[in-house]
Amino acid sequence: MKNKFLVLALSGFALLGCEKDDDDKESEKTGLLVQQSWKFQSAGIDMDKDGDEDAQLPPGTLQTCLTDNVITFTANGSGTVAEGATKCDPAAPDNTPFTWSFASNETAINFTGSVIAGTEGGQFRIVTLSNTQLSLSKDTTYMGVPVAMVANFTH
Repeated sequence: MKNKFLVLALSGFALLGCEKDDDDKESEKTGLLVQQSWKFQSAGIDMDKDGDEDAQLPPGTLQTCLTDNVITFTANGSGTVAEGATKCDPAAPDNTPFTWSFASNETAINFTGSVIAGTEGGQFRIVTLSNTQLSLSKDTTYMGVPVAMVANFTH
């Protein structure tokens, strides 16, 4: 009887250990996302939608009033876009709130509102998420051709 109890107790601890590992994995991506604010670095086009940027957007394609913004994520699923030195609309607030959540097994992020360089919210694929880089892509049409736009951010 003692052996059965010991086996059951050890099995229970093993299961609890597995659950904790899954939680740690989920919190790792959240931790990377929320550790510091993100600043725009560059944007490009992924013609074949394979996750690799095929060409940079031509200079002037994105207005400075969009690329100088700073994006801050919080672990509770909210965040803010802070206007940089240049505002597209002088009457706009300095900070605009948004909400976010991971999707597709943490390979994508859903946004509400206009968060990434003036694009409407929705789902963005995570191309890269590391201590220093965040790259997101979203399917769109550019000059009549279906492509993925890639936005790159850094700390």
